[in-house]
Amino acid sequence: MLATASAIAVAALAPVSVSATAGPVTATMTAVGAASDAIITDATGMRVTVARGGEVAFNGGLRPCRFGCEANDPTGARFSELSLADLDGDGEAEVLVDRSDGFTPCCTLETAILRRDPATGVYGEIDRHWGENYRVADLDRDHHAELVSGDLRFYQRFAPRIVGFQLPMKVLQLRGARLVDVTRAHPVEVRRDARSLSRLIRSTDAIADGRRRGNRTLARAGLRPQLAAYSAEERMLGRRAVGDRRVSAEVARGHVSRGFRRELLRFLERTGYR
Repeated sequence: MLATASAIAVAALAPVSVSATAGPVTATMTAVGAASDAIITDATGMRVTVARGGEVAFNGGLRPCRFGCEANDPTGARFSELSLADLDGDGEAEVLVDRSDGFTPCCTLETAILRRDPATGVYGEIDRHWGENYRVADLDRDHHAELVSGDLRFYQRFAPRIVGFQLPMKVLQLRGARLVDVTRAHPVEVRRDARSLSRLIRSTDAIADGRRRGNRTLARAGLRPQLAAYSAEERMLGRRAVGDRRVSAEVARGHVSRGFRRELLRFLERTGYR
């Protein structure tokens, strides 16, 4: 959802504001920084105002960000983007503020979601650290959106990101004031991602054993996060044996070690992929 930071024109830092509207909800983000469309860079002193039907329902700062903050102001951000989306299917948009350092490929992206409690009318903040990216989609067309991302616990767990980082799919849904993991309820999307990972593994295999040009050492290292994500997704599909056989086959080829296999199986059990 975040635009490329380099695409934003350099401007003198000054008090700025950006706004977004959906139905009766209008959200405005103000800060000292540089603004472009719905984005503020180098934001300090950030505040968000939410109006419903012209009446202010929320006006305040967000909780301090943890990863893409301005060095001198943890309530601001190096890169922030405002958007609105109806996440819980009640017909009224929630307010999303994405914050990131705007440059590294992973893993600083976090989102503050402002949701109105229908019983009290009070807005509360829900925070989520995504890492690399996420998207809002209605996967099953039930008018209740999903937030699609990856399981960040796998990031750099088995290899440094220089050789690539693959994450098993993670699908969340806003239910009340909580984000609930509903990944296993979307086997079609998980299966599609697992097939993509399977193709990537085959391609990396060809480099690792010399059938294609490339750095064989990096390919063998790159197989580890690929196999980890693939095995996790096969387990979510109820096909644990399929993933386990794939890892064992790579051990037999000498592309990964028995130690990696033991470590991966323990990690999958520990993180709930059974």
